[in-house]
Amino acid sequence: MEYIGRTLNGRYELKKLIGSGGMANVFEAADLSEGTTVAIKLLKQEYLSNDEFVRRFRNESKVIAVLDHPNIVKVYDVNFTGADQYIVMEHIDGITLNQYIRHQNQLRWKDTVHFATQILKALQHAHEHGVIHRDIKSQNIMLLRDGTIKVMDFGIARFAREDIRGGQNRTIGSVHYISPEQACGEESDAKSDIYSVGVLLYEMLAGAVPFDGESPEEVAMKHLHNQPVPLQEVNPAVPMGLCEIIGKAMQKNKDLRYRSAREMLAAISEFKQNPSIVFEYKYMREETKPEEYGESVKSIRHEEEEEDDEEIVIIKRSPTILILTGIAAACCITALMVLLGFFYWGRDEKVPEILMPDLVGQDYEEIRTHDDYDQFNFVIEERALTDDYPAGQIYYQSIQPGTSVKIDRTVTIKVSDGIITLVVPELVGKDISEAEQALYDMGLDYTIRTQVAEGVPADQVLQTDPPMGTQVEKTTQVVLYVSRGEATVASKVPNVVGREVEDATARMVAVGLQVEVVEVDSDEPEGIVVEQSLEPNDYVVSGDTVELSVSNGLGHYMPALIQVDFPVGAVAKDYTLTVYIDSLDAGSITVNPGTSPSVPLDMEGKGIQTVMVALDGKKYATFIVDFETGEYLLTEGYYESAVELEEGIEPNDPSGDGPGFSWPDFNWPWENDESDGPEGAPEFE
Repeated sequence: MEYIGRTLNGRYELKKLIGSGGMANVFEAADLSEGTTVAIKLLKQEYLSNDEFVRRFRNESKVIAVLDHPNIVKVYDVNFTGADQYIVMEHIDGITLNQYIRHQNQLRWKDTVHFATQILKALQHAHEHGVIHRDIKSQNIMLLRDGTIKVMDFGIARFAREDIRGGQNRTIGSVHYISPEQACGEESDAKSDIYSVGVLLYEMLAGAVPFDGESPEEVAMKHLHNQPVPLQEVNPAVPMGLCEIIGKAMQKNKDLRYRSAREMLAAISEFKQNPSIVFEYKYMREETKPEEYGESVKSIRHEEEEEDDEEIVIIKRSPTILILTGIAAACCITALMVLLGFFYWGRDEKVPEILMPDLVGQDYEEIRTHDDYDQFNFVIEERALTDDYPAGQIYYQSIQPGTSVKIDRTVTIKVSDGIITLVVPELVGKDISEAEQALYDMGLDYTIRTQVAEGVPADQVLQTDPPMGTQVEKTTQVVLYVSRGEATVASKVPNVVGREVEDATARMVAVGLQVEVVEVDSDEPEGIVVEQSLEPNDYVVSGDTVELSVSNGLGHYMPALIQVDFPVGAVAKDYTLTVYIDSLDAGSITVNPGTSPSVPLDMEGKGIQTVMVALDGKKYATFIVDFETGEYLLTEGYYESAVELEEGIEPNDPSGDGPGFSWPDFNWPWENDESDGPEGAPEFE
């Protein structure tokens, strides 16, 4: 776009187009004076000579300038001189509530209440300053990443205290959210905004606006006459109290709505404190008379001025003229229907029907002039920049493809003004993670290619394709060329598991690797490599570090032979002798002290462990055994014979003698003679 790169008033450099409406384009810009990012709403050149558009544009800045609220977009600067008329506003990094609803379909009622509270607080602030928004809709609500709401586009707002008479008493609003009094051309007030908020809450919870149609006029008439499908039928998860709040806000008689945003906020606050509340609002049938408005809707015309939805402009008429006009129209319609009835019923023929074709993605001019489509009446509802459709292509149709419709059916379409263009940012010299985040935030796809770059750190962006400053479509894929660092030699990792640590270390050093040795418990003999951190046969950069896990030998099971003696007074009786190694049952045998006064026990263990011997479930003796050397030591009170054990005599003190064993410094889990042995051993009597 021709504006990208321009600097307005020597201060605001336009970076990229972020929105396009009927009378203005919105750009992201850099405030060169403050070093911040702002949004600039620039009046389109073709409207500079249109006094009405210029008035509305200037009115927007005047309206927002008096408002200062965290839920209303801020205005920093304005310029209404020369060829560029613009408003400098707060830059909002988010999406419209309309986009969020389309993505989520139906919002959770708790999220809806959270959003509604912020919108109503913004309106309360505006109303208290005499400002009526008059165009509340999901497209005019911005949603930030942290859930904050920002109300924007006060472009058609007015001050409630202004005196507007005669032909100037026009009410502009988006037809899907317009209040009945706006549709009739009556003066709008704060209650008109309340109605629009009710429609917005319905849309959030239902996933669609309450009223839709094939033309703005049809939608406006539904606001006057029809009741929406009950919200609980569309979304049964919505509590009754919240349905009642929305129903009261959408009353067709504005006197039955909430009197202010403050009053509606109070009702929502009650609901938040008690979601099961039922308000039981009462509405007298005679008070609600939407039929009074029916004959007033005679001059609705569509204007393509807002960026996301249709708008209508209604001129207020004299009630007498409207009534007479309505009667005359009714007579004409009746006569026409009678003639049509005679014509069709007399011939017993029906209007032919055809299938609706798929128009999305097709060129509007080709369709408009092609004979295959001359049986439809096309009405362009909107022209706007899009993400995916080139200029002239249709990106929306009001009737679904494949639907059976009558000949000459009117079809509303939306036509693209072109694909939104973005400017490739400055990424050279940035870290790859920062560059990726920047492109992701812009919605641009990208691919990464690495190159050897002497003197440039690894992961630093070398160049981009397209280069910085290039205007690209959103579908463009940006190539990031990233430094791989300086050229290095790759080495193949040898397999050293099972080798002596000295041999393994030498093999790793030979291929240029640094070695770190860590000792671990293992069944392998001491000094054997049991694991390496780098996979064998992988190629790695010379100078990398490999960790070798080497066995300390403590996990290696070794045999040992200890001897249990029954030296004096042995009786010829069979006992069950059970051995426990570190509290674990290592097996049992049958012994007879009378015939075998000494019993050699051959067993396997690892390192230094506690071995306990029991006779018929009673502790007889405890040893410390070094399975590496085969040495052992009697450590606890022991019995001279099985008879002493059976008679309950106190055990003798250990002699401290053992075959070549020095007393070690152990911290045992038990420290008195009353303990029956290691944890986990059987209970001894």
